[in-house]
Amino acid sequence: MTKMQWALVLVFTLGVGLLATSRPQNPPQPAQPSQQHIRVLLSYRQGAGTFEGQYLFPELSLLPQGGSVQLLSGEQSENLRPVVSLFAGKPLAFKLQNGSLVASFEGLTFALDSLVLLKPADPAQPVRYRLLNTPRQSPPEYPGELWLENRGNGLLLINRVDFQDYLKRVLPSEMPASFHPEALKAQAVAARTYAFARQQAKTFWKQLGADVDDSVNEQVYNHTRTHPATDAAVEATQNQILTFAGAPIQSFFFSTSPGATASIEEVWMDRPAAPYLKARALSNPISVSIRSEAEALAFFQIRNPQGFYEAESPFWRWKLSLSREELEALLSRTLPQRAQSAPAFVQTPEGPLSPDTPGFLLGTLQQLRVITRTSSGYVSELEIQSSTGRYRVRRESNIRSLLRPDKAFTGGGDVVLELWRGEPRLNFPSLPSTAFALQEERDALGNLKRLTFWGGGFGHGVGMSQYGALGLARQGYRYREILEHFYPGTLLSPARP
Repeated sequence: MTKMQWALVLVFTLGVGLLATSRPQNPPQPAQPSQQHIRVLLSYRQGAGTFEGQYLFPELSLLPQGGSVQLLSGEQSENLRPVVSLFAGKPLAFKLQNGSLVASFEGLTFALDSLVLLKPADPAQPVRYRLLNTPRQSPPEYPGELWLENRGNGLLLINRVDFQDYLKRVLPSEMPASFHPEALKAQAVAARTYAFARQQAKTFWKQLGADVDDSVNEQVYNHTRTHPATDAAVEATQNQILTFAGAPIQSFFFSTSPGATASIEEVWMDRPAAPYLKARALSNPISVSIRSEAEALAFFQIRNPQGFYEAESPFWRWKLSLSREELEALLSRTLPQRAQSAPAFVQTPEGPLSPDTPGFLLGTLQQLRVITRTSSGYVSELEIQSSTGRYRVRRESNIRSLLRPDKAFTGGGDVVLELWRGEPRLNFPSLPSTAFALQEERDALGNLKRLTFWGGGFGHGVGMSQYGALGLARQGYRYREILEHFYPGTLLSPARP
């Protein structure tokens, strides 16, 4: 069989001259949401500082595996037309040439419109797409359909995937497959509930044709290979979600608490309180009720794990020490960034310039001071006192992004994040949590020399702690009891469209 014969099952039905044009005014919507499928915006480089850096593929190379692939293209999802069908097992590449989208396969070139769909040519023969040119070390494979959109300066890539297949790739990416089976089941229900609620909500991703993305912005998808243990948890809880007052809940979850979770309105003051997202203890017989900074420091300096359910996590307790010079270099960069990206949460109660003003200078750092914290220890408002003024930063995500233990921001040698067990982490991307207390070191004149952060936990602190779920499972809790502990008053219900 010649190259042309085996490469092409279906020849062109679009003319070669139909080149991709500029992006339409109304972004195409790949498919309407459904209970059976979910649409996931895939990241090119997770953690990049801009939307374009994280989500736009400069070009795309993939290897279809399984059955043959049908490629369709058009300007809108409603009028896609078949271009070609291809056998699997050979690389397929997409590039932008003078702003137009072009596909190439085994020496053949196809000029495409701004929207492209890749789907199985035969629904009975599913296809997996291995992405070959992502920065990730192990090339990921995606089932279902792939939708590409030419954005002019890069390609958006969306995976429309069966809900069960999606969850089987979320679960091992969010929780180690070695965790107790009951903890895995609790995570499966929480992840399904979260995705189901986001699918029905008016999220940012909807304008891009997706329901969620594949990063920690939502829940991590397909960063770890599927595993029999996590597959079994998804199957055992099939179609089960958590509801409150008849609606899917906001089933937030995170890695580790320092001994208790936090109420949503305390951590994210811009969000309303929810009866099922309240502070929950993860220790016994120890109780967590922090009423002063002295109590907070004593609590975070605890290194005896007895009575705590999450001490298996390396992040149950951690420590970070920075010199005044390192903090000044760090805050001189991150404080203006926070003021620009989240102005509602950065205030200047004293000083001539706000941090987002051109020409802003931090000056000499004099003090960091906790203004408010939750009863379970999470700092929700932090004040920076310097020679140029006082600045207050609110909300968990802003405080963690403000205090990045990374030499790229401090400007010196490696920044060491000490963990209570295991190897230290160098140049961690953000503060593990806002559950910390401060210990100052000053010189004979009272000038700040060094600040030590005694902290605990990893993540925002709202909803289910994953290491807490593991600890409860080892205490004999079944997954329904674990979910009831973290989301009190909720019901385990069948998912409905």
